[in-house]
Amino acid sequence: MKKYIRDMIYDLKNSKEKDFIPPAPKGGKENPMVDLTPPPAPAVPQDLSNQELSKNAEERVKQLDYQAFESERLQTDS
Repeated sequence: MKKYIRDMIYDLKNSKEKDFIPPAPKGGKENPMVDLTPPPAPAVPQDLSNQELSKNAEERVKQLDYQAFESERLQTDS
């Protein structure tokens, strides 16, 4: 582990790029790295900001128009 930290410090000091981030170490066989990123939440039709948009440009325009209409309707009703 000390060698990895020394290599990382050396990489940070001698990097040419401003936003350089050294790669993370690989997990060992006894203790593999576990991805703790939670899965994305499923899209709820009523949640206008969390909808999956279509790949088709025309369909996406329709979806965005509907979202804008519903958002405006919800803001004026409350």
